[in-house]
Amino acid sequence: MGMDLIIKVLHITELLPALREHFADTPDAPQEFTQGQIRPGSPGVYVWTDSRGAVLYIGCALCLSARIQDQEGWVAEYIPAERWTLSVIHMLKEHQARVSWVETPDHEEALELERRLIEWHRSETGVAPPAVGWECKLGSRRERAQLWAQALWRHVQDVEARLP
Repeated sequence: MGMDLIIKVLHITELLPALREHFADTPDAPQEFTQGQIRPGSPGVYVWTDSRGAVLYIGCALCLSARIQDQEGWVAEYIPAERWTLSVIHMLKEHQARVSWVETPDHEEALELERRLIEWHRSETGVAPPAVGWECKLGSRRERAQLWAQALWRHVQDVEARLP
């Protein structure tokens, strides 16, 4: 069994100073994060939060609509008691996370804004947002470690299932 650890995370509204500063020289720049309909093909940054607005994950995408649709599907299909998967999916499911976003003119700007928001979070709290794990390239050390951890998790589940 795990144990609780209390860490400070920002509320999504506490990311707004960094968002506004990033777009300071841009006329008609976004002043807040959006929920609702995403324009197909738009690049941008998205923020997953818990039901109170606490920031869990910050990411960026070349196509927000496709990325968010994929992630929402993965979270919806994930049943923690049945299988182990990337920690970010587990955390988003456990915290009943919802997503907000801001569109950017291009993917390069989305990458820069993502880095800035993560570093703003780190500067304010001492840590990056707690959910990590989407990046797991084929053949990487991260992927090998993840596969190892998945196998161990399955083994532990099998042993626990056989206990009286």
